[in-house]
Amino acid sequence: MKINPVNTSFVFLTSPENFQPRMEIVACFMTQGENVLFLKRQPHKSEGSKWGIPGGKVHQGETLNQAILREVREETAIDLEGKTLMYFGKVYIRYPEIDFLYHMYGYDFEDMKIPVTINLEEHSQYQWITLTEALKLPLIRGEDECIYLVYGKDLSSRRQIASIQS
Repeated sequence: MKINPVNTSFVFLTSPENFQPRMEIVACFMTQGENVLFLKRQPHKSEGSKWGIPGGKVHQGETLNQAILREVREETAIDLEGKTLMYFGKVYIRYPEIDFLYHMYGYDFEDMKIPVTINLEEHSQYQWITLTEALKLPLIRGEDECIYLVYGKDLSSRRQIASIQS
């Protein structure tokens, strides 16, 4: 089944026909009050100059949990080791050039101010912004669909986050 809240067609809840994932990606919606952390990719990276939440590829032999902790630490210098992350589920991403699984996590810092140190090899900027503000940015393909999946139509209320599918 395809998700289509914004008339794109990259994100599916079930495996599309002939789906052949070449990798698995983990990503984390990290919230601070009503804001979510978004990172701007370096122009030379895939999806260059676009915004997305912290995340990246799962390495061979790594669990999803190990991968998300590593990716968040590498990209933001935030250590979530020992914290309880929410797992929102996985979706099937189909770009014209590649298929992959996308696992979505979340962590709420509540109203604590968390320092961020981005990895400048991968990202050029970061922002703690509302989801409404984020949807106005040039996002990586499918990120808008994932935002709606995790947060629903009422983007202003982080308290309504619910798991999609495991």
